[in-house]
Amino acid sequence: MEHRDKTFENQEILLDGNVFTGCTFRNCRIVVRGEAGAIVGACTFENAKWVLKGPAASTLQFLSQLYKASQSGPPDRRGFLL
Repeated sequence: MEHRDKTFENQEILLDGNVFTGCTFRNCRIVVRGEAGAIVGACTFENAKWVLKGPAASTLQFLSQLYKASQSGPPDRRGFLL
């Protein structure tokens, strides 16, 4: 769904599968699941809380573990233990 020049207040907004252009998000909970693309352009976020769920949360967790593993030195022939 396409949203243009709208103001969202005190709502939970799912970004996946939506287009937001010139919108304002005030005191909103912004949810990214990573199951569909999203387009966000020229938007303003005021006191927004970002929440990653599903595949997006899994990707962030994997990257975090990969980063932590890389800080302990180079991997051996078996690779990183995640």
